[in-house]
Amino acid sequence: MFYNRCIIKGYLKYAQYVNCGMAKSKKGKDRKKAKLGHFNHDVFLQRLSKRIKTLRKEKGFNSYELFSYDIEISRTGMANYESGNFDDIRMRTLLKIIDGLGMTPSEFFSEGFE
Repeated sequence: MFYNRCIIKGYLKYAQYVNCGMAKSKKGKDRKKAKLGHFNHDVFLQRLSKRIKTLRKEKGFNSYELFSYDIEISRTGMANYESGNFDDIRMRTLLKIIDGLGMTPSEFFSEGFE
């Protein structure tokens, strides 16, 4: 890889060369670039919230607080996940919720998502 070189003056009078910045791309080679916009992320997170809350109630867990205690996630986090007041959810947390509902990820996402 090719790196940009920066000069940093150290405590002594000698200049130190370090690698800084991102790697330079090799010229002449095009790469495939990822693009966003294939689906609405906010709509997806709202569907996720609705699915979590609906399934929790259907499975007989009336209290989100007790459910969150049982699966070892925070009560405030669970409240946010069910109400849609979140921008991000850790994969591990989502898997705990799905597992706590007694489902597999494929069963969880089989309904309510396009």
